[in-house]
Amino acid sequence: MNTPTQTLRVVFAASAFATSVILVLFVRGRAEWTTAFWLQLAAASLALCAGVCFVMFRKGGMRLVGVPLWPFVRLFLRQLAIVYAVLAIAITALALAIIYAITRSGPNALALAVLAGLWLSLWLAPGVAALTTWRRLRRATVGDIGQT
Repeated sequence: MNTPTQTLRVVFAASAFATSVILVLFVRGRAEWTTAFWLQLAAASLALCAGVCFVMFRKGGMRLVGVPLWPFVRLFLRQLAIVYAVLAIAITALALAIIYAITRSGPNALALAVLAGLWLSLWLAPGVAALTTWRRLRRATVGDIGQT
């Protein structure tokens, strides 16, 4: 049984949309939450997500052809765990530096930084894991073609 061809694209698009919503909320979060605000949020997030997906999916990017299901699942889950851990550590360190520079309170800065790192990584990691999985699969396929 092979993996559906659009699996990585769906995971990447969902992650890109969630991340774009968070980004737009971060930029415009202080605005009054009216119906117009939510419509603008949706439109800006969809436009940002569509632009990123267009760039990533052009020329057949992130499309799976003839990839067995269980090796794909093992590879994707391993990539997801690694990417989540790396992103959580990186975002936490960056947030800690920024928050500590502003508040000068170590315990509060650490708590907020850990929360930010763990939470933001939940939304960003699936998209990055989809990208790294696709690159590994593409590299393995190119290596197989070069050896035959």
